[in-house]
Amino acid sequence: MAITQYNRHVPTSILNEIVQEAISWRSPPTNGANKQGKIYYCTQISEKPPSISIFVNDPDLFNESYRKYISSQLRSGLGFKGTAIRLFWTKRK
Repeated sequence: MAITQYNRHVPTSILNEIVQEAISWRSPPTNGANKQGKIYYCTQISEKPPSISIFVNDPDLFNESYRKYISSQLRSGLGFKGTAIRLFWTKRK
C-alpha cells in the first residue's frame, strides 16, 4: 500500500479541487499590513515521494499552522496514508 502511494501521480485538477475546498473552509492568513496570502494553483512535480509545488503570491505570508492545514487536507483528500509528501511553497513569477 505504501509503495503504491509513494509512486502515485495525481492530476493537477484533483490537487486544485482539494486546495480550493480547503481554502473555502479556512482562508489563508493575513500579515500585519493586511496583505493576505493567495494560493493560485498547485501541481505535482515528482513522485517517489510525491512532491507538490503550491504557487502563491508570497510564501512568507503562510505560517506553519496554515502549511500544516493544507498538508493534512491534501493527505486526507488524496488518501496518502503510508508515505511522506513534500510541499514546496513557491512564489509565482
